[in-house]
Amino acid sequence: MSLDDIKADIKALVAEKSCGPILIRLSWHDAGVYSTGKLTGGCPNAAMRFTDAGEGTFGANAGLPTVALDLLKPITDKYVAAGTISNADLWTLAANVAIESMGGPAIPTRFGRTDAASSAESVESQVGRLPDGDKGTDHL
Repeated sequence: MSLDDIKADIKALVAEKSCGPILIRLSWHDAGVYSTGKLTGGCPNAAMRFTDAGEGTFGANAGLPTVALDLLKPITDKYVAAGTISNADLWTLAANVAIESMGGPAIPTRFGRTDAASSAESVESQVGRLPDGDKGTDHL
């Protein structure tokens, strides 16, 4: 199980399901909770996969813990369960592979993200971190 194997599986998924945009959104929202400004904390740690509380329940993440993660489940089961890659690194890699698969540039992926162990490692709120898709620009 190599990086090339993971990339090939992601490319096949994007080609078969036309799911590149939601994989990009998944990675963006995982990283998008980070703040060095007036808010603190947040990191790409795949906390969104826990739907009991935290990031998995944020309105801005609607559809990601279900649709996006269901699409990635076979790849997650194959590589994350085997310890080849973390969920957080897989989500980032999936976005980068999706961008390239859809005609965008090749984006190098840096690895080393660790996964949250529970929803307790989520940030406290999406407010000031992620935009709501159902609101206008006034809330940004």
